[in-house]
Amino acid sequence: MRMLPVVLLSGLVTGPALAAQPRIGSEGQAHAGLMWPSEPPANYCQAGVMPSGPATPPPGAIVVPAGDNSGFDFRRAGVTFWFEPGVHTLGTDKYSQIIAQDGNTYLGGPGAIIDGQNRNHYAFTSTAQNVAVRYLSIRNFGRYSSDPAEDYGNFDQGVVNHDAGDHWTIEYNTIANNRGAGVFLGSHNKVRFNCLKDNGQYGFSMYKRPLQSDGPPTPEQPVPGRSAIVDIELSYNEIAGNNVDDWEASTKCGCTGGGKFWDVRGAKIVGNHVHDNRGTGLWADTNNIDFLFENNYIRDNDGVGIWYEISYNATIRANTLINNGWVSGNSDRGAPAPAIYLSESGGDSRLPKDISGSDLLRIHDNYFENNFSGVSIYESSNRFCNSNGNTSQVYCTPFVHPALIVRPDPKNPTQYPDPVSHLHPCYTQINGDPTLQRDCRWHAKNIEVTGNEFYFDPATVPCGSSGFCGAHALYATGVNNLSWSPYTVQQVQNDVMFNNNNRFANNHYYGPWRFAKRYGETMSFNAWRAAPYLQDAGSTTDGSAFNVLDPATATLEGSVGLWAAWYGSRVAHAAGGHSGAHSLQVTLEDSYWGVTVANHPGYLSDSSAKRLSFWTKHVAGTPSLPANARVRLRWLKEDGTPATGNEDTSFSDVSLGAAGDDWTQVVADVQPPAQTASVWVMLVGSGGAANHNAGFYLDDIVLQDAPR
Repeated sequence: MRMLPVVLLSGLVTGPALAAQPRIGSEGQAHAGLMWPSEPPANYCQAGVMPSGPATPPPGAIVVPAGDNSGFDFRRAGVTFWFEPGVHTLGTDKYSQIIAQDGNTYLGGPGAIIDGQNRNHYAFTSTAQNVAVRYLSIRNFGRYSSDPAEDYGNFDQGVVNHDAGDHWTIEYNTIANNRGAGVFLGSHNKVRFNCLKDNGQYGFSMYKRPLQSDGPPTPEQPVPGRSAIVDIELSYNEIAGNNVDDWEASTKCGCTGGGKFWDVRGAKIVGNHVHDNRGTGLWADTNNIDFLFENNYIRDNDGVGIWYEISYNATIRANTLINNGWVSGNSDRGAPAPAIYLSESGGDSRLPKDISGSDLLRIHDNYFENNFSGVSIYESSNRFCNSNGNTSQVYCTPFVHPALIVRPDPKNPTQYPDPVSHLHPCYTQINGDPTLQRDCRWHAKNIEVTGNEFYFDPATVPCGSSGFCGAHALYATGVNNLSWSPYTVQQVQNDVMFNNNNRFANNHYYGPWRFAKRYGETMSFNAWRAAPYLQDAGSTTDGSAFNVLDPATATLEGSVGLWAAWYGSRVAHAAGGHSGAHSLQVTLEDSYWGVTVANHPGYLSDSSAKRLSFWTKHVAGTPSLPANARVRLRWLKEDGTPATGNEDTSFSDVSLGAAGDDWTQVVADVQPPAQTASVWVMLVGSGGAANHNAGFYLDDIVLQDAPR
């Protein structure tokens, strides 16, 4: 079967033709001047785009000659170093580096390159303040060695501003082909107009030891919301092709991609071009507070476009997100791979909102096109202070004293102390204290998704068999495995869905979108908007309905998909199809026979009325099909048991019909039971010996919401 593309609005296509216009916002008003970028706002990795530094040294600058600078005296403060055009090296020791001094500027002449020769770990280090690095190409720092003692992989390390010094400005540099992260950020850093490309782990990252809140508040670090890093700007950079070393393949660390923010209060992420990174594009992980993501162009990243994780108070507006999550969506089919992922994150009025401008977490006036899925709001019931689900183990929420966090046994990181023997209030008092129950965990709470435009074409996106492809999600999962925990999976699910002030509204959907709730069961747009969910008030759709079946199983173009002979039959990938080049051929080998889609307990579904359609054709020269040959749809609850509670009534049968010598379409409307969460698709029949070796073709199978 060849699937037709979704028809997008005239003019709203990728590239310059996607005319940026003021969009209608969540309150129904045009935001003057607010528009998503129709093309990348920063292309500093392209030849000829990056401006050159001064051709002559500025007055008073110290000239750094090209060549071997290992003996050059960089230990002078408050000066400007001008690097001559040409290649500069720092020596052969792995710790040969420039130790920055307070108030210094490091300025490159046209074509000035600092080359680590794959020998040196880092380019610029120290906690010096008020440092500027401009107009340099910084490359080849870090390397791999077959000897583990000589590992220069720079894992979780930064090449420029390695020690996350404060008040650094890093502008107009090409920082590429290094191991680890190209740049680290500290407080009051500005990283602007750079090319951060093809680095081993990240284009940028940051880390400082978590601050303890046992001292008095200060203007710099008020409590709550105390953060290790404050007030950063990342703007108009091209961040491309990072994580070339594919750290996830060896470490499964969740620590790669275009870049990661960690424990930051106050960040502006504006006008960046983030593309083709192996992993997540922009990732804010762990107690980040008060972020603005605006006018970024985020495209073709293997993973999530923007991930905001156990963090608070952000505004994500006027961004363009295209073709993200295709790789991660197919590698983990049990979860969405969204363009924007909010994981245990939300808004809290007690925390700063100076940059985001809101004590909510708002996603508004963005453009989405052909990402693996759309916006996913998720909370794990097991993720809270001192639980076995807290992957940021030395951190608690901003509202709980960090000095009291229980650390795992360093010799056995999966083992935690017995809670009854420890004084941490999130263990000993959490069951009896509503305030602790609220503040000992990160919540998906106070989130608005409004005024966005979402486009999805299943003929373009490689959905595979994922039930989350082309989905938006508002859901929670977990396991009730901690006897002392006051949180249950069901309560967290109900909170996320109904009680936490999470709202989709005034969005515009084009293409066959689906919507996931609770454990991730998907439903139609109409079911999503109806009681009890009541989401997307004021939103519109072009009416496209999604096919419950995955494309391979429905279209049969590349393979038989998930179809498998069950009993008394055999299946084959046959040449010739109804609308494409192939179909499914079924041959009966017994009087009782069955063919199944081998994905028990089936596809995610809901209880709204469905329309099943398919095309059949008789295999010439074989006996006629038995009269009771049929498609059977078994409707199941969340736990995989029959949706009606009775095996004999939890299915719908649709006859295959006569299956003549020409392709014939069968269309039937069916009504799933009220508790339906999934559907298992099969072909079944029985008959006399005369029907043995009967054969038929099946193609273009669609199970979708029935039209109203």
